[in-house]
Amino acid sequence: MIEKRKENKKMWWKIAVVVVILLLGWFGYKKINANEETDNQYRTATVSRGNLVSTISASGSISSGGNTNIYTSISGQVAAVYVKNGDSVRQGQKIALITLDQDGQRKQSSAWASYLNAKNSVESAKQNKSSLENQVATAQLAVDTAQDTVNNIENFPKSDIQKETINSNLLTSQKNLEIIKSKLATADTAINAAQSQLSAAWYSYQQASAIIYAPAGGIVSNFALVPGLSLANLATDSNTNGSSESTQSVGVIVNPNAQTTASINLSEIDVTQVKTGQKVTMTLSAFADKTFTGKILSINTSGQSNSGVISYPAVIVFDTSLPNIYPNMSVSSNILIDSKDNVLMVPNAAIQKSDGGNSVRVLKDNQVNTVSVEIGISSDSNTEIISGLDEGETVIVGSNTTRNTDNSSSATGSVFSSNNRGNMGGFMR
Repeated sequence: MIEKRKENKKMWWKIAVVVVILLLGWFGYKKINANEETDNQYRTATVSRGNLVSTISASGSISSGGNTNIYTSISGQVAAVYVKNGDSVRQGQKIALITLDQDGQRKQSSAWASYLNAKNSVESAKQNKSSLENQVATAQLAVDTAQDTVNNIENFPKSDIQKETINSNLLTSQKNLEIIKSKLATADTAINAAQSQLSAAWYSYQQASAIIYAPAGGIVSNFALVPGLSLANLATDSNTNGSSESTQSVGVIVNPNAQTTASINLSEIDVTQVKTGQKVTMTLSAFADKTFTGKILSINTSGQSNSGVISYPAVIVFDTSLPNIYPNMSVSSNILIDSKDNVLMVPNAAIQKSDGGNSVRVLKDNQVNTVSVEIGISSDSNTEIISGLDEGETVIVGSNTTRNTDNSSSATGSVFSSNNRGNMGGFMR
């Protein structure tokens, strides 16, 4: 009997040991599988330090190369010619005189009136700014006076209605000051826009003038004017400045040392970040193996509408050029907005926007935590982290949608399968 009990006891111990081993194995398997699932569930990247360059891309075309066309929009008969092919001229020099016909006279009068209107607009914009500056001073005085009254409200017996009126006067004067300041903030933009219109109006007047001027300095070439020639019989070209008046090219001025310029279009969002003097890199389809550098020369903040889309033309001047870069060649540009060295950064895909703020999901010890971050500049691929993260932390940049939750092999599924969404390339760790 005793021997039988001993055998039963040994058998239960063996069963208990087997159960413990099975339990340990099961828990170990679950932990390893959970770790693998957490690792496989997300694509991650490490917070690192590096140099960050923020750029804006824009496209356009060459607006002027080494050659400058001599355009005119007038009609009439050539009365005198002051230059010939091969002559050197300076910008603004008289090169021909035209006896205008009735249509030519109308165009010249209309262009002069437009120029005077543009000139008045500049003066009005300047006067408006001066008036707004005076209004700001007056409004600021009203705020100061109202504030003093509020500060001393307890020193003099006042009814509740009087106190409410005093406090209301302060709020009203403060709001009025803010409105006037906001108007003043746009006054310089209005002046610049008016001056741009004045320059365009003067250019249009020169094209409609009875006197044809050299638009640039250089050597006269392909000059097609002789006394007695009727300009009305010359073929017309489209005007590159966008004028609705038809124009015609009567010659070319060649200047191999002239700076090449390109015209690009900026979006409403991008134009607020672009300033004159910013550096630009450019590529041209005609010179696929070369990269050119330059800078922003000017920005037309008036904007232009095309099929309901607003864009803002900007002019880039090349640092160096080639003699065979011709007008209307296509240009792709990258404008350098800002650059910083040795900054913390994460891939753009790690940044999440919500409730007006920015956050990042951090993976630590197989746990995911959402952390609020302050961001700085960004490039096409990375974003600067000003605060919220430390170097070396692991952040989530996306989900691995091909994660296998049943531990079966599915990485080699058919490319025609609707569930095959594998990522191109490896994961960042």
